[in-house]
Amino acid sequence: MTDCINVTKPFLPPLEEILPDLERLWDSGVLTNGGQLHQRLEAELAEFLGVPYVSLFCNATTALMVAQKALNLSGDFITTPYSFAATSHAFAWTGMQPIFVDISHESMTLDTSRIAAAITPTTTAIVPVHCYGNTCDVTEIAEIAESYGLKVIYDACHSFGIEDMGGGVFRHGDLSVVSFHATKVFNTFEGGMIACSSSELKQKLDNLKNFGFVDETSVNSIGINGKMSEFNAAVGLAQLRYFEQVVAMRGAKDRLYRELLGTTEGINLYRQV
Repeated sequence: MTDCINVTKPFLPPLEEILPDLERLWDSGVLTNGGQLHQRLEAELAEFLGVPYVSLFCNATTALMVAQKALNLSGDFITTPYSFAATSHAFAWTGMQPIFVDISHESMTLDTSRIAAAITPTTTAIVPVHCYGNTCDVTEIAEIAESYGLKVIYDACHSFGIEDMGGGVFRHGDLSVVSFHATKVFNTFEGGMIACSSSELKQKLDNLKNFGFVDETSVNSIGINGKMSEFNAAVGLAQLRYFEQVVAMRGAKDRLYRELLGTTEGINLYRQV
């Protein structure tokens, strides 16, 4: 067999479907700072994912940094070593210290039985990671967080569109952060989002990602430039129409790899729990 079977590669929607929004972008001259395309994508994502509020970002690493600031976190945080480096880097960049807790070998998510023993007097948050579509034990994590007075920020990059018995998984925790990097099932080339449950927290996130501005002349906090551009929002609006198709395409590749490697000695194939 000589044909290359990519594990994955970025999905691109038909260019002609993006052009109308790009033409409107060119006509308006509004390229960033929460324009119409940005607002449309936030609204469509909130509806699609079943969450009250979405705040778009230039990338998920910046979103994680802003999430930490929005919840006034400091000290150390409990997280998993089984994640992309950005999960820990984003918090460590702002001076927090990661405390790594091992994963469950069944779900590949944070082993909740090990969390309590890792909590210190300076722990302020738990940062669990949904993995390969497997959702963390959100009930147990919520109970631990309440018992110890901790915030919960989910790195939810692997769970776009995933639902549990109560609906979309992004409703769990204080915040859920998602990447829209080119490699993700839903991508905007570069980008990210935070899902939250209150208008007050949504406003705080929006202010922090825009230098702390509350209006054109007032600044109420030290912020950062974390906004998503109108071009990336246009890509996202087109991509959202193809989400189910992209999931099906990846599922077909998964089945092919399992068929070809399933009997190979020394290879254990991951199973979704």
